[in-house]
Amino acid sequence: ASVFVTIQPDGEIKSDTVGKPAYDVEIKIAENGEVMFKSPGVFREYYKNPEATAKTKTEDGWCHTGDAGFFDSDGHLKIIDRAQDVAKLNDGTMFAPKYIENKLKFFSDIFEAVTFGAERDYVTAFVNIDLEAVGNWAERNAVGYASYQELASLPQVYDFIEGHIRQVNKDLMGDPNLSGSQIKRFLVLHKQLDADDGELTRTQKVRRSHIAEKYAPLIEALYSGKDECSIETEVTFEDGRKGSISADLTIRDVEVAAANAARAAE
Repeated sequence: ASVFVTIQPDGEIKSDTVGKPAYDVEIKIAENGEVMFKSPGVFREYYKNPEATAKTKTEDGWCHTGDAGFFDSDGHLKIIDRAQDVAKLNDGTMFAPKYIENKLKFFSDIFEAVTFGAERDYVTAFVNIDLEAVGNWAERNAVGYASYQELASLPQVYDFIEGHIRQVNKDLMGDPNLSGSQIKRFLVLHKQLDADDGELTRTQKVRRSHIAEKYAPLIEALYSGKDECSIETEVTFEDGRKGSISADLTIRDVEVAAANAARAAE
């Protein structure tokens, strides 16, 4: 019996997967996208804790991993998100927000990203620029700005953020299970998401429900076809004082990779 669930076979290593099922291990994908496995190496039960055992294992021996994923065309398992965070678009397309957000945050210009799409027709995104990285770009290119808000609103900044999103869309197009979850519209937030404002946890994790409530007008603007939206936001200053900032945010459309491919084929 193996204690491993998956392995990367010699000569078949893929950096974006966890490999293929190990010897004598069965893996299946549940209806909600969760990865489940069964093998002779699975533990029998939690000691004197049948409730915990029932939550972790089914009666016929399948173990819950809590992770969502799928098999690629080579039979490799790709983990994309926690199962509880995976949702679907209105057309049934899998939507894995953290997976998309992590791809965006790979770019040094992007400090944070929040994507939306659950029970929607398409995916949209909020983007937080990285002040240091984008500020360095502005200095090198003699681009003047007086504040984070002004820097984030510059058309040139929108241009290269759009370029990053196009690259992410191209990557998503390569995954048949995720190609329908490409980002179609985005905006660059006028302030950094902050734990003091309740937008992040103290460990810098996105608080999705709070952001969805606080920035509901922006989300609705992303899905209503508007090209800009005004908002006033309460902020917490370093000394603990409360204040507010107002901004008129630009919303941009992004052509998805599938549309580009279709046009090239014509």
